[in-house]
Amino acid sequence: MSEQQLDLQRIFELEPHGPDTFVGESPAYSWGRIYGGLVIAQALWAATQTVRPEHGVHSLHAYFILGGDLSEPVRYEVDRIRNGRSFTTRRVAARQSSGAILTLSCSFHVAESGPETQSAKIPDVAPPDESRSEWDAGALRCDVELPAQPPRSMAWVRYPGRLPDDPRLHACALAYLSDVNPMSAVHRSFPDEPEGGLMGASLDHAMWFHRPARSDDWLLFDMNAHGMIRSRGLATGTVFHPDGYLVASIAQEGLLRAPRG
Repeated sequence: MSEQQLDLQRIFELEPHGPDTFVGESPAYSWGRIYGGLVIAQALWAATQTVRPEHGVHSLHAYFILGGDLSEPVRYEVDRIRNGRSFTTRRVAARQSSGAILTLSCSFHVAESGPETQSAKIPDVAPPDESRSEWDAGALRCDVELPAQPPRSMAWVRYPGRLPDDPRLHACALAYLSDVNPMSAVHRSFPDEPEGGLMGASLDHAMWFHRPARSDDWLLFDMNAHGMIRSRGLATGTVFHPDGYLVASIAQEGLLRAPRG
């Protein structure tokens, strides 16, 4: 979708509210609910505040429970599941007055030396054209034109403005961007869109961080959908740096159905 420009420069300024508890604000998204990628990113940033700096996130798994209310801040409660020498695990509950709106589990790994191989290859597509980019959830998005089938969504995406050099912050910004186009791929799995359109919602979200990358530079998000079953569709995909190296992998399940009532 094409949206207006939003100020995202302060979304990682979480306010501490007691031990391992943080509060975050949301921009005024035009569709009337908090963007799911924002809650994932802020929850991950809250967890990061409780982890030793040498441990970087390598995976997260989240469940969307309720739509976030734009008129309320979100409270992030971090549970220190495990503190290890090599791995650290955290669980985060994001809450508003209605109850939990998202739960997130994430794991952090100290940097280790070891072999690096890569079988995934970046698609052979043109580089992003800044003049064709659009605002989507406050991020810049430049879609790659693809045939309708197989169901797929490919887009160059970047975080607006310039972020500090902290790689932990760029991982959280990448988590923000990771919710931009999976549902676009899922939508293409729907056989015949009914008159009046479809109601869509993200259900759960998983992400694996392979290599650090600047999220305020263009990255290629390539999402493939795998069909619709009982109103649910799954999209999986990869994130590439323009130089071809694999940055992250993403999986998201979404709900698509005709509006009820």
